[in-house]
Amino acid sequence: MNTQLFEKYFDSVPERMQFLFRRATNTLWEPLNRLEEFLEDETQPKNSAIIKGEVYIEGDVEIGEGSVIEHGAVIIGPVILGKNCHVRAGAYIRGNVIAGDGCVIGHSTEVIRSILLDDVRVDHFNYVGDSILGNGVHFGAGAKVANLRFDEKEIVVQGVSTGRVKFGGVFGDRCHLGLNVSVGPGVIFEKGTWYAGPGPLKSGLYNRDTIPRF
Repeated sequence: MNTQLFEKYFDSVPERMQFLFRRATNTLWEPLNRLEEFLEDETQPKNSAIIKGEVYIEGDVEIGEGSVIEHGAVIIGPVILGKNCHVRAGAYIRGNVIAGDGCVIGHSTEVIRSILLDDVRVDHFNYVGDSILGNGVHFGAGAKVANLRFDEKEIVVQGVSTGRVKFGGVFGDRCHLGLNVSVGPGVIFEKGTWYAGPGPLKSGLYNRDTIPRF
């Protein structure tokens, strides 16, 4: 992994995900470009979770020990969920998702084509698409990451073309979004950055010094 590239964003990357980051040398979103292929090769279908009620699981899905899946959740593979995760009632995991240990994907939260490191909490009514969330990231209720421009053109960050039409953002360790905040597409937060609004946050690079104060 290009340590210099990621040092402002992640203190560490879970061992299971290190391959995704190891060859990323130029841009922070490179791990997303190889996510689908990685999951096709690495997902080992098994369900070690505690299932509460009726849950719909389709395709190759791997769920670690100590995890809990609540009634009404839908999980479409390929998906890897780590140990001690909690997928709450009505959550929708739409495929090409890997989450580390201790993550919470909450009520009516939707996640697709994304990488969640350890202890991520997207607890209530969140949308996460084509994004990377670092260790300990927390989204308040209703916070959403847009991943597609209205005109469906390629997403550009600080003048750099991502090569992607769909790209939400990269949120470093311990970043927080406030209640009902919307951001992106193409936002990148250094670790420890908080944003509580008001209004949508446009594409760009942000840290605790440059983010609008709340």
